[in-house]
Amino acid sequence: MRFPVVIFDLNGTLVDTFEDLTAALSEILMAHGRPPVPIALVRPWSGERLRSLLRLAFQATGPTPTDLEITDMLPQFREIYARHLGVRAQVYPGVRPVLEQLAAQRVRMALLTNKPLGPSAQLLENLGLERFFEHIVAGDGEVPRKPDPSGLLDLMGRLGGQPHGTLLVGSSRIDLETARNAGVAVA
Repeated sequence: MRFPVVIFDLNGTLVDTFEDLTAALSEILMAHGRPPVPIALVRPWSGERLRSLLRLAFQATGPTPTDLEITDMLPQFREIYARHLGVRAQVYPGVRPVLEQLAAQRVRMALLTNKPLGPSAQLLENLGLERFFEHIVAGDGEVPRKPDPSGLLDLMGRLGGQPHGTLLVGSSRIDLETARNAGVAVA
């Protein structure tokens, strides 16, 4: 089956940013007297919100902070993560040729991520991937975050797609749930 519309997740799907995320989590942990976390521990957390990532990292290294303490740490963590995002990031092997082939076949492509728009757009630009995507829906926009299907449905509509001709390519259970919630195919 050929899909005229393909919507991609970013982190963990097109780009490996786990070293960046691990470095950011480790920095905030060490600032609070905790040991750093290994990348093997962080990889399964793909698709989680920053608040959840922070909680998981602290749970893995000692007593869990309260919700209020996590809320107080979030601005610091956002700043740290913004500094680290894209420093060690790499496009996964094979991604560029696939995007080139899809573009040559005139497949319309967009990006759906739970990450904030600014860092996501900057990451795409830094890695030379921005030209492939007509639209981006990010986690800090007006549309609810994945697994809510609203962002996927919005992008599908903007690209002139139909559920039977749209494919969501992702890397996490959140992407799977999003595709199911929108009634589109998923890879």
